[in-house]
Amino acid sequence: MKKFFALATLMCTCGLASVVQPIASAPQLLIPAAGSTPGANGTFFRSDITLGNFATHDQVVRLQWLPQGATSTFSTTITLRANTGMRSSDFVKEILGQSGLGALVITGVTSTGDFDSTAALYVSSRIWSPQPATGGTTSQSFPSIPTSAVNTRDAAIFSFNGQGGNYRVNIGFVNLDPKNAQTLSIIFPFSPLPVAFPVTVPPMSMQQVGVGSVFGLEILIANGTPEATRSSSWIAYASTVDNISGDAWSELAVAGAPNINPPGPIGKQ
Repeated sequence: MKKFFALATLMCTCGLASVVQPIASAPQLLIPAAGSTPGANGTFFRSDITLGNFATHDQVVRLQWLPQGATSTFSTTITLRANTGMRSSDFVKEILGQSGLGALVITGVTSTGDFDSTAALYVSSRIWSPQPATGGTTSQSFPSIPTSAVNTRDAAIFSFNGQGGNYRVNIGFVNLDPKNAQTLSIIFPFSPLPVAFPVTVPPMSMQQVGVGSVFGLEILIANGTPEATRSSSWIAYASTVDNISGDAWSELAVAGAPNINPPGPIGKQ
């Protein structure tokens, strides 16, 4: 259900979250993964999104849907009063009228539709589902990213070591290049023979693929797009889910990260 509230309340309740992730605002933000879509084992995943206007003026906000596997063709606008916010527990369906999995670009614009550099937008997001047979829910948070910070030539994702077969991993990509598809390779450097899986992501879209269980420390992401159309306007993330409990977490890829050797015994170099 959609809820509107004073931003003062939002700012007070977000204080503890700043211990994990600094609260910031920006004129344009990216949510890497959002949706309203059925999942496995009777689940149905929805995006619970909070959107705040930190500015002292009313703000027109463009919401652009980047669907999985297809170039974006849909956007809509809403207006937030100064120092107010809104929340929807099924944002993609209720506010966008869309379904499936995608990404979301949230942009402050002027009354004529031009980019508004004075916009101060805040976004928090999580994907959640009722958990069958328990009466509870399961969810994972996705951080919002200022698009001004998106500049990726290659990247790496960590925190997999020791998970074993109880977990499954999804790797997601968002391509913000407006014209060119990007071919991004998922590389497992610690396999007996390093394996690379290329994934082509259309312009202004996202793509998420399952890679099963990951036993190494690191996954590398390399951009194999031909140089003439290669772009740095992309990001990658991992979504890891416990096969038993549904516990889940997400992690953004680190741009320009080195290939980290597997850890040895403590004290050994």
